[in-house]
Amino acid sequence: MTYLTMQILIEGLALAAFQRIRDQSKNPLAAAVNAYVMQDEARHVAFGRLALRDYYPQLTDAERAEREEFTVQACWHMRDRFNQKEVWERLGLPVDECIEILDHSETMQLFRSRLFTRIVPTVKDIGLWGPKVQEAFAAMGAIEFAKIDAAALLDNDARVAEDFDAKMRLKDASAA
Repeated sequence: MTYLTMQILIEGLALAAFQRIRDQSKNPLAAAVNAYVMQDEARHVAFGRLALRDYYPQLTDAERAEREEFTVQACWHMRDRFNQKEVWERLGLPVDECIEILDHSETMQLFRSRLFTRIVPTVKDIGLWGPKVQEAFAAMGAIEFAKIDAAALLDNDARVAEDFDAKMRLKDASAA
């Protein structure tokens, strides 16, 4: 459960957040730092993938069901974590209408896309891909991310960090 929580779900969330900063930052240092952080986080996810992919086939049906239920609940919470329901309530605004607007905003759609691009293929890869998980991801609008190659995505994070290194070395060389 610890590896599932940390290496797959939380690190997946972290990769989504850092990717936003890396890809949208106007500051080259902020972009580079986030690329390096992502490279490290990608290693953590890769470790979790390898460990769990070998371990999960040995689970009992009850253990697998427990992990799938946990994954579904955690993903719903992460998906809806920025709906700010309490803010809208406190301001006396129509909560359902505010959440509806937020849910369809470009920013929220991009965040959820990044989040589920990271989590869904990894969950599938480690073998937590029963009907309950698939139905939940379909309901979240994230089932299409199951087609993504989880390893290739993590490899790309490493390549982006290496590209930042190469650019910095080139910049240093030309300054010298």
